[in-house]
Amino acid sequence: MKKDLMYISNQKDIEKVHVGFFPVKGRYFRTEMKSRGNDLFELTADLPKGRSFFHYFLNENFDKPMNNNGAMISQYDSLKRSPIVFETEIFCPVQFENNPIFFSHIKDAEWEIRAITHQQWIENVSIVIDENEFHLSEQYSHKNKSYWSCRIQLNDDEINYCIKISGYKQVKYLHEKNSLKDKIDSRSMMKINLSEQKNFAEFPAFNAGYQIFPDRFLKKGNHNANVDLKEWGDLPDYTSFFGGTIQGIIEKLDYVSSLGINFIYLNPIFLSRSYHRYDCADYMKIDPLFGTEEDFALLIQEMNDRGMKLILDISLNHCSRDFFAFKDICEKGENSEYLDWFEIYNLPLKPEEKNQYSCWHGYHELPQFNLANHEVRNYFKNIVKYWMKNFQINGWRLDVCTEMPDDFIKIFTDEVKAINPQALIIAENWHNTSSVFSSETGIDGFTNFSLYLDIMIPFFVQENISLKTMCSKILEMNYSNSSKVNRLSWNFLSNHDLPRFRSIIKDSEKYDMAFALLYSLPGTPVIYYGEETEMLGLGDPLNRGCMEFVSYVENEGSIKLLQDLNDLRKDFYDIFNYGNFSFPIINNKEKKLIVKRSLNDKTLVFCFNFNNISHEFILDSDTKNTIVVEAKSFEVVFYKNSDSHYSSLISGTNKNKLASLV
Repeated sequence: MKKDLMYISNQKDIEKVHVGFFPVKGRYFRTEMKSRGNDLFELTADLPKGRSFFHYFLNENFDKPMNNNGAMISQYDSLKRSPIVFETEIFCPVQFENNPIFFSHIKDAEWEIRAITHQQWIENVSIVIDENEFHLSEQYSHKNKSYWSCRIQLNDDEINYCIKISGYKQVKYLHEKNSLKDKIDSRSMMKINLSEQKNFAEFPAFNAGYQIFPDRFLKKGNHNANVDLKEWGDLPDYTSFFGGTIQGIIEKLDYVSSLGINFIYLNPIFLSRSYHRYDCADYMKIDPLFGTEEDFALLIQEMNDRGMKLILDISLNHCSRDFFAFKDICEKGENSEYLDWFEIYNLPLKPEEKNQYSCWHGYHELPQFNLANHEVRNYFKNIVKYWMKNFQINGWRLDVCTEMPDDFIKIFTDEVKAINPQALIIAENWHNTSSVFSSETGIDGFTNFSLYLDIMIPFFVQENISLKTMCSKILEMNYSNSSKVNRLSWNFLSNHDLPRFRSIIKDSEKYDMAFALLYSLPGTPVIYYGEETEMLGLGDPLNRGCMEFVSYVENEGSIKLLQDLNDLRKDFYDIFNYGNFSFPIINNKEKKLIVKRSLNDKTLVFCFNFNNISHEFILDSDTKNTIVVEAKSFEVVFYKNSDSHYSSLISGTNKNKLASLV
């Protein structure tokens, strides 16, 4: 799909302008714009459907990206990215596809059918299977767009079906290949193999996570450091090490466990010359500054004793110039047996020259692997075996996953699942595209940047969308992936690539409400280290400061709240993982919202009052039970449909003095 870009310079010395693109799928690339004179530069971009990102470079200064501050995803984004979105125009009044996004297995014989309609004349949607018709309920309608869903029991291995829409004396039937007919046509019914989908339905049990940036969590034990360490707690920069260790993490496992966490996600731990370790020099070796294999084995053992699991971060797309295969090319040139492991443009390789080989986003120190090479693929299969068989880690977070080929991802995930079918594989994804996360690749879920960029930031930070718009965006996000992918994907307010949410939210009273909303939605919550103590830090590198442990918190901080929310997810595991999700109340005027999670006769409701005055909420239209929620606060309430009584489980206004957690 094509889009015209224009750059107008206010500097007379600008002779060349390049655009760098972060496409929805595929590797980053740069293109020069055409000069039209009068300081005007133009380019027609050809990009795939979905949300990509771009930034500019002036006069070939590729070390300094530029952009319009008002258009950037964040003023603290060091890469100066702006989004560019291509959406396919909807010609059919009903949006439905014969795949797990719209036809999802939930559990046992239960299936969820979803559809989106785009015209107001549609009053009813149903799925027709043989002689049976199952009606979908309208979950929410915003402008001309309506979201529909239903749950049904199916025991057959394979079914033929179509989707029926009706209203204003019109009846239409959606068949295969997006064909809309006036009556049911048995020759073009959609077909789905239910048994095949069930094979992918079992998923690992990960309740809530805690992200640790290894160099910045806790310095403890002996250091095999060949670098100077900065004083712990000093202001972080782009290059300095602080010396966090595995032993430091082990010492604080009781603390992390006390938050209700059942898995830890570690940013890279492998040998590297950088503190962030995304430029790996040896995937088989733990960075000595971080610890030893004996330390790592003890960490796994101590986590297992506490019922906790470990997810490792790995960068498969690129490595360090110190990586053995790249060093061999530097030394032997065209005689290197590893020449095809990378995409080399010019030989011999000279350290002072750039543009000699493919590197990540133009960073000279990050050469990109040729992931089509079978030896490279076998190398990473061996990496999987080494860490999963020797240390029994529980999964991987794949760095820049959308930039790698799907068939390579499939090889990696197959190797992981062959060793441990319950291992979790999460893909970094800023784009909210479902293609890379289809069952064919084996990916379980993704880092949900769409929730952060499209919902949390506009509503809580920029404060420029209404409750109704926010809910519409949540459903749009939720309907972009299968139920399984939604429930396993990671929801967050902060991470190592983003400013800490507490530093940027305009209304600090809504900080806890943002966490409560995060926990109410489908997905797996992941807390960035220090969020529970309201650590501050804007963009990289300030968001990667040294962990601040506290002795107690009185009427401030979020430790108790996060403990309660994590306990809630544990106590009502089935509701959060298999239950329905809806918005029974969305009131823009009174700024009231209810998020409802239900399964069978059990219901949890999250009542949010974003107003400056208290409000009464009707919990259930049948019983007329009500609850008062204070200004800028929330209540989490549980009730059974067969019982007229309810229990308030978490209150945003009742914060008790918290015990020591150090």
